[in-house]
Amino acid sequence: MDEDEVSEESDVKKSINAWRQSERKVMIETVQDLIQTSHNYAKSQYTPNAQRVRWTKLAGQLIWYKDQILKNFSLEAMTIQLEALQKRMIESEEQRERQSMSRNYQTIVFRKPEERKAEDADKAETAKTVSSDDPYDPEGANENVSKST
Repeated sequence: MDEDEVSEESDVKKSINAWRQSERKVMIETVQDLIQTSHNYAKSQYTPNAQRVRWTKLAGQLIWYKDQILKNFSLEAMTIQLEALQKRMIESEEQRERQSMSRNYQTIVFRKPEERKAEDADKAETAKTVSSDDPYDPEGANENVSKST
């Protein structure tokens, strides 16, 4: 997917979530108002006994319905948080991969002083043998010339 498609999807999701939240707020306010009204009728001394039971039952059902709305709201909020967490996990994995790729370079290792001395001695020894046997060495040529005269 392109970045434009991803941003469009996230914009659409955000707008839908904002609309749901506003509608849910209206629903909760309406249900709360109905609960309050049913409580008032259930407690009223002017309500007949047969209807009082109905109003009490209705208040209980409305309370259950409001609870379900709030649970759905918390479930949706958890879903949004889960998506954000998944996005962070993917970003951190990508960052780890980039860091591990940068760590694959060869590291600089310093030799111990004893190893350095031994290697320098070997280099000096090989340099002496190569320089005396080298036919293109100007010093060797001078020595040969001086011996022949």
